[in-house]
Amino acid sequence: MNGYTSANAAITVGGLKRSLAARTPAGVFLDLTVLAAAPRRMIRSGLGDSLCRSTAQADWLLSHLLRETPYREAPFALLAGDEGALFASAAALLAADLEAMGRLARTLVLSGLGMCLCGGSYPASQGEHLISHYIEMMGGPDLPASFHGEQIGVTTLTMARLQERVLDTTPVLRPTVVDPADLAAHFGVETGAACARELAAKALSPAAADALNDRLSRSWPAIRRRLAGVRLATADLQRTLAAAGAPMRPSDLGWAPPFYRTAVARARQIRSRYGFLDLAGDAGLLEAFVAHEE
Repeated sequence: MNGYTSANAAITVGGLKRSLAARTPAGVFLDLTVLAAAPRRMIRSGLGDSLCRSTAQADWLLSHLLRETPYREAPFALLAGDEGALFASAAALLAADLEAMGRLARTLVLSGLGMCLCGGSYPASQGEHLISHYIEMMGGPDLPASFHGEQIGVTTLTMARLQERVLDTTPVLRPTVVDPADLAAHFGVETGAACARELAAKALSPAAADALNDRLSRSWPAIRRRLAGVRLATADLQRTLAAAGAPMRPSDLGWAPPFYRTAVARARQIRSRYGFLDLAGDAGLLEAFVAHEE
């Protein structure tokens, strides 16, 4: 995974996953021969974690275009030289190909450094990570063990499908519903209160929803083209994971469909970052999408 070189760590505090400041390493030393001989499941996990550049960038750019939050291209420029060849050679990772492993290692290291450039995990952790965080928060002791990158591979495919669904529509937004009682009942009192604060920080008021709808009515085709330009098609991401024999469906990780649907529906409630989960939720599209995820 890409966290070794980042300046943040995803830590559970009071039941809620948070991105906290961490110390960046002075250096990174990798032996490709050792990495190439690693258990295949760990190699697949590294590939899965690299997959989310596409969905994370689209989420972050969406927030910038709609909510005028900061955004930088530099973290993604670091990865551009390797991504295409890495995904095209996914099967070679399982054949101890050192060149392919070098691409994967470089991608994960540079992804972590990209987070340092931005002072946060924005370029590498968006909606796909929120779903994963929810699953770890709410899965309980019986949740089957899985690696972080395995989870991100699966949740990235979900976010890619959701992004395609939203981009095929012209969303009309409604004010965001923040229901502290519902959040407390679902997450528990302490975590529910924290979720209420996170959700309220990005919630659309009636005036904000009207303003965004006005912007969308005038600029959605241009915004959609910009977002499409940074995304990879879901089918391409699926082919990459399939070539490496990596998990692709929630059931591959032992996640029951009802639990996973709830995770996708509620993941937006655990952090204040605005992305496609929020756009779909505020446009009334998320519930219908979630009903078909399994």
